[in-house]
Amino acid sequence: MQMDIQQHLNVQQRQELVMSPQQLQALQILQEATLELQQRITSELNVNPVLEVTGNGLEQLAGNPLEDSGLGSQNEEHAAQLAEYDESMVDAVREIGDEGLFRDALAGVAYDEDAEERRQHFFNSLSSEATLQDRLLEQLRDVVQDDPHWVRICTEVLGNLDDAGYLQAGDDDIARGAGVSLAEAQRAVAIVQSLEPAGIGARDLRECLLLQLERNRERGSIAWDIVDRHLDDLARNRLPQLAKSLDADLSEIQAAAERIRSLDPRPGHALAATPVNYIVPEVVIELGPEGRWQVRMNRWTTPRLGLVQRYVDMLQEPSVPAEVKQFLREKMASAKTLMNALGERQATIERIAWVLVEMQGDFLREGPGKLRPLTMQQVAEELELHETTISRAVANKYVQTPHGLFSFRHFFTTGYQGSDGEALSSRAVKEKIVALVAQEAKAKPLSDQKIAELLAKEGLTVARRTVAKYREEEGIPAASLRRVHG
Repeated sequence: MQMDIQQHLNVQQRQELVMSPQQLQALQILQEATLELQQRITSELNVNPVLEVTGNGLEQLAGNPLEDSGLGSQNEEHAAQLAEYDESMVDAVREIGDEGLFRDALAGVAYDEDAEERRQHFFNSLSSEATLQDRLLEQLRDVVQDDPHWVRICTEVLGNLDDAGYLQAGDDDIARGAGVSLAEAQRAVAIVQSLEPAGIGARDLRECLLLQLERNRERGSIAWDIVDRHLDDLARNRLPQLAKSLDADLSEIQAAAERIRSLDPRPGHALAATPVNYIVPEVVIELGPEGRWQVRMNRWTTPRLGLVQRYVDMLQEPSVPAEVKQFLREKMASAKTLMNALGERQATIERIAWVLVEMQGDFLREGPGKLRPLTMQQVAEELELHETTISRAVANKYVQTPHGLFSFRHFFTTGYQGSDGEALSSRAVKEKIVALVAQEAKAKPLSDQKIAELLAKEGLTVARRTVAKYREEEGIPAASLRRVHG
């Protein structure tokens, strides 16, 4: 038997894009919204003693970056600053074993009270709100008079509420979780359902609405009967059928329907802190004193950062141990990387805002109805950036305009060309649909096909399916649900 054993050596050449940690961090910072960015900065301030808050906002770039060639030199300066620390970053692979060594080296260094005050002011400005469970627990202690047994069982119930206030666990699950009988678990659910606002602790929408009606002593009313047995008919706007089923006048059904619509289907949102989203504009676009558009970065969105000078000076002191100097170099490199990424983030967002000024001038002058089609690819080509960079830069960010606060993505939309050659964005078409619905006869609302025909008379060819899609995106019900029965 002869065995043929051969060895082969294959050499392959391929290209791979390998991103440095600094580049990855810069991309993450570019994509983060204001509040996420503040959390990142807070985290870095907590772990990096050489970093300090030096002001309330980043320095604003002067002039229009699209016309100012100085932006390139600024980027080169950032790159040079980073390169200055490359050597120290390569060596920064060893953690300091003796933290006391670092503390001893700092002994006798002058305490900067102003820097510490700025640092604490930034931390204190990031406050957290009480949760839904926190606020209900305050009520609960009064109801059960701080009885530890019932506080414990009811707290188990509170822990199974979602943000809307609905109970997401069965009575059996609560009983097992609290280690009590089924009857005690049911009693605890009833106690929670007695708290304010009415509807808290309901298992579904029907029970939520019934709890609110019962709290208002409306058990047995027409509204009660509709919620209890005919909620689906109400959702489908079948008011004549409801009148026949309940042997009531149509006017009574309409009044009951209005009463039901006044109830809160998400009572937990009245107390929960999580649904509250604070929108902070990154950019303000406004007319200047000479009638020219100005782009102003919101200086309050991000604190201005710098290095603590006393730590920089320590690098030149012969008495400071080498291990401490190495630690300081590592932290300074981290701080420089962060500050560079923040500068690049600001520059990119500002440049995009200037493109919006140039390409959406009609919108800025006349309002949302004049929004023109614009794609991220167009902006990317204008700024000589990749389209994904534009996408990251505008994600979850807002711009203040003379016509209100808008997300950056609001300005990027496909469009239509009318018979007169004018280009309109899909956003503008949606607003035309909203206007047509607002003017329709309530007893005979416009169908999607009819809306498409009316748009065609204005020179816009929009398919019926597209009309239906835009209508749903605007939160407008179908014609059968908009009909008002007379």
